[in-house]
Amino acid sequence: FAAIDFDGYRNLVSYDELKDIIGKSEAMHKVVFADACYSGSLLSEKAGYDQQMERLYEQLNETSNGVAFMLSCKDSETSLEDRGMRQGVYSHFLLKGLKGEADEDRDGLVGLKELFHFVYTNVRQYSADEQTPILAGQFDPMMPVAAVRY
Repeated sequence: FAAIDFDGYRNLVSYDELKDIIGKSEAMHKVVFADACYSGSLLSEKAGYDQQMERLYEQLNETSNGVAFMLSCKDSETSLEDRGMRQGVYSHFLLKGLKGEADEDRDGLVGLKELFHFVYTNVRQYSADEQTPILAGQFDPMMPVAAVRY
């Protein structure tokens, strides 16, 4: 992964380094979202959010551990950016999904399966099938990844 300030030598994280970091992590649940685009903020204050976070952690404890890689495109595709979005197409829909648009069952939590379905569908549609997000690894698809702030 090359950061925006990658100069050919510094600010680069190899796939092997990333795998090593993930392998050394003692976390039960690990999710890597990767895109070569800008990211937005998910922070805002709303009442009742502490209860949603408590539900998220309870559901996390009920799912099996694992590692999930949700990547912006196949190895033969480019990760598209849109000036109007001011970020990558994948990042745009990933953030919208994490903020609640992917909550298909309206239970206040976004599961990994829900998030991937939302991102995959929207990125494929927006890019006219030119970009295909992928989800790989060994993980529980019901693992929650976000609590919705309604």
